Amino acid sequence: MAMTMAYDPLVINFAKTSALVLRTYEYSETSYVVSLLTREYGRLHALAKGGRRPKGTFGGEIDLFAEGPAVLVMHPETSLHLLTEFSCRRRWLGLRSALDRAYGACYAAEIAGAASPEGEQQPELYELVTTTLDSLEAGDAAAVVAFFQVHLLMTTGFMPELQSCVACGKAATTRQLGYCFARSGLVCAECLKPRPDAGRPAPGRTPRPRRGRAGGGDSSDSIYRTSLAVITLIRSLAREGGAAIGRTRVPRPLAIETIRFLGYLIASAFEHDASALANLLRRLKASDER
Repeated sequence: MAMTMAYDPLVINFAKTSALVLRTYEYSETSYVVSLLTREYGRLHALAKGGRRPKGTFGGEIDLFAEGPAVLVMHPETSLHLLTEFSCRRRWLGLRSALDRAYGACYAAEIAGAASPEGEQQPELYELVTTTLDSLEAGDAAAVVAFFQVHLLMTTGFMPELQSCVACGKAATTRQLGYCFARSGLVCAECLKPRPDAGRPAPGRTPRPRRGRAGGGDSSDSIYRTSLAVITLIRSLAREGGAAIGRTRVPRPLAIETIRFLGYLIASAFEHDASALANLLRRLKASDER
């Protein structure tokens, strides 16, 4: 359950939490603004004074995907807090050994930041991201990213029901399927066929999700074409626990199509630009063509 942090304006509000560096921004010649995913406070932005100095306050500890205990001074009147202490205990240096892993990690970090409201305790999301980074160091990047996407949607409550057709109610078992963004569900092959009655959604072009909450941004005739193989893989990944992440053997073309579909669901759910998804898919395709 998400918990919102409380502030006391009469005292200095110190916060101790585990934190993962999602991104760093140059603030001055000596300081960073860091985007953090924290276990107790969700996504936060903080000023790290002296963070760019190798021998400064943080001793060079602040880096992309560095994770460890942090101490912050929380400012209730602004979204920029002050990072006073950070000790790196994990860096996931193996992510730099292959571009697939690096792109997968960057995508996971960006989406986790978009999915985590500021000030809300989300330990399950924090554990999912760190487990994903662990698995990306050794597992197949495409399979790991697909697992991350499925469990991100489940953890945040945005995973749609993928068992039956939203038009006719029958089990979604046909080889060719569609996903209707407006109705947040699958459409079977029979209901995808053009029909004169307005009660059935007609097939449309593969959509790029518009900004808006899940299922609320696209017209009812906007259908994303997918397959039973993709949906079956998603169902399988949903049943797996964190210990199994990256162990599932997935053909690369199927993994790429699954990541594309889930990426559109995520972009629609969190009002997020799909450019990070496009970059990841280009990288995975280039790797598969070698």
